[in-house]
Amino acid sequence: MRRILILILLCAGLTALILWPVSLQPEHVFFSDAPRSRAEVIAHGAGQGVQPPNTLPALATAVSMGADILEVDVQRTKDGILVLLHDDTLDRTTNMSGAIAEMTWAEVSQARADTVTIEALNGNIGVPRVDVALAQHRNNRWLIEIKPGPERLQAATELCAEIQRQEMSDQVMVAAFDHATLKQFRNDCPDVATSMSATEVRNFVIAARLGLSRFVPTPAIAMQIPREQGGLNLVHPRVLSAARARNIRVHVWTINSPEEMQDLLALGVDGIITDYVEVLGKLVW
Repeated sequence: MRRILILILLCAGLTALILWPVSLQPEHVFFSDAPRSRAEVIAHGAGQGVQPPNTLPALATAVSMGADILEVDVQRTKDGILVLLHDDTLDRTTNMSGAIAEMTWAEVSQARADTVTIEALNGNIGVPRVDVALAQHRNNRWLIEIKPGPERLQAATELCAEIQRQEMSDQVMVAAFDHATLKQFRNDCPDVATSMSATEVRNFVIAARLGLSRFVPTPAIAMQIPREQGGLNLVHPRVLSAARARNIRVHVWTINSPEEMQDLLALGVDGIITDYVEVLGKLVW
């Protein structure tokens, strides 16, 4: 009798597992103008393969090349100004050095990016403010990553305020590896699209590989992932299938090889983040 009862309970549990409803993410307005028949072209660092990363010329070039989404990184200065920069220091990508969080905007504004990265340029390219960059490309769609830093939570709140001030809530998706940063932004700007944090990606990918992704809650409408990490294939068919079942877009970074782009397009990813907009564009347009 006891064995029969255990068997019944196991069957009931298995039935509940199979019939458990999949939580479908509602279609967000951010994707209302997204192409339906191809992967999106996402300009990494605003297209840093042909212009200094995270700069106004890079943004303008990516737009002229037809990028679907402009991907940029945000840091916060000592006096509370949000700027476009990947690293937490000026050392690698400009002609100056120093930690952004320890410098004022007046100091950061003196840095020049063109003298370090793209030697052929003869301009005078500085580190742009977020408000200026957004204002210059109000009609474009953006993927903005809040980088780690001591003031990252405050940066999340201030980025939310800037997006709202410029009335661009429908055109921006915000990303962050740090889960607390994304949680702060979601609390401040619940209507603005967000992608998964590193923690959410890990949980979703593991669950998807086990066939259990329906039990992993997330408010994210997309996930930006490398092709693999730690020897784990993040674009495994089970992961892609699980994401589609939840209406979650999958964007893969950072892909610059045409051959690798072709492989990912064949897998059916929703977007590719690349330094070279034109290279990917020739494959999808």
